[in-house]
Amino acid sequence: MAKQIGVIRLKGTLGDVTYYRSKNGGDLARAAGGGFTTENIKNSPGMVRTRENASEFGHCSSVKKHFRIALAPFLCVRKDGTLHGRMMTLFTDLKKMDPVSVRGQRSVGQGLTTDRGKDLLGRFDFTPVCNVAEVLGATLHYDFANRNLEVTNFDIHAVGFPSGATHMALTLGLLHFDFDTLKYQLKTTAPLYLDKTYTGDSFQMGVDLPDVSGTSLAVLGMKFYDKVGQTFYLFKSANAVGVGNLGVF
Repeated sequence: MAKQIGVIRLKGTLGDVTYYRSKNGGDLARAAGGGFTTENIKNSPGMVRTRENASEFGHCSSVKKHFRIALAPFLCVRKDGTLHGRMMTLFTDLKKMDPVSVRGQRSVGQGLTTDRGKDLLGRFDFTPVCNVAEVLGATLHYDFANRNLEVTNFDIHAVGFPSGATHMALTLGLLHFDFDTLKYQLKTTAPLYLDKTYTGDSFQMGVDLPDVSGTSLAVLGMKFYDKVGQTFYLFKSANAVGVGNLGVF
């Protein structure tokens, strides 16, 4: 690779040398036939697959961004360096399940019209280090028709409280997300606080219906606290903040 130092600025190919301008503003030259230019990527017949992949990647990235923002009340408590990559893999796989669109136009929304797509999203684990169902040690059943969560076979002594935690808070959320328009609305309950003296073996939680249409995703947020006096101090360790996926409708 060579750098132009003359006063005449060139662009394109002359003989065996291609002249171009770099991203940082420098004028460079290289042997013709190597590398990619923006013009080539946009117009070259040989770059069709590259353009298709870029278009679908951008779509999945935009869906991931808005979906993560939609669930921010549950996901923003602690940083998880793996979540971005895992969600991109999820939406890329969902896009591949699109049964009707041509390559380059496949979408996550069309992938979710299939039973396989709904199952894939419904099994996604937002916080694998803190699996809500496993930590609770109970049976969870969410009724999408009545927007009601029923927790049975519950024993507070079976809950995996982090060391030093005195209370657990559970929040039920129902998200409606339109994967075509990227509009969404999340409805949540007030947190249900349970301490280690709780004696019940079951309880229910209900949530209002969002006003936005779209795919329904129910989640159960879990947080642990240490209560000192009247103040709750939140634990932010990986095993103290969880988001349980209750299913897709």
